[in-house]
Amino acid sequence: MIIRNEKQLGVLIRTARRKKGWRQINLARKASTTQKVISNLETGAFSSRLDTFLKVLAALDLDLTVTDRQPATFTASAY
Repeated sequence: MIIRNEKQLGVLIRTARRKKGWRQINLARKASTTQKVISNLETGAFSSRLDTFLKVLAALDLDLTVTDRQPATFTASAY
């Protein structure tokens, strides 16, 4: 999945959490953070530090991969 904004990141986190059958509090405990942080991530109100974000991904058994941006037709204002 290509993620280019906070809302897409939130969808990814929410989908992965629900796939595991976890509530936000379960993920928060596993990632050593708070339910509020998970809620903010899932709604696109991304204000967390990178290390918190990486802990959440690790708790979900996900890795972060950075690649060269693929050519795309998009509206810059959408990002």
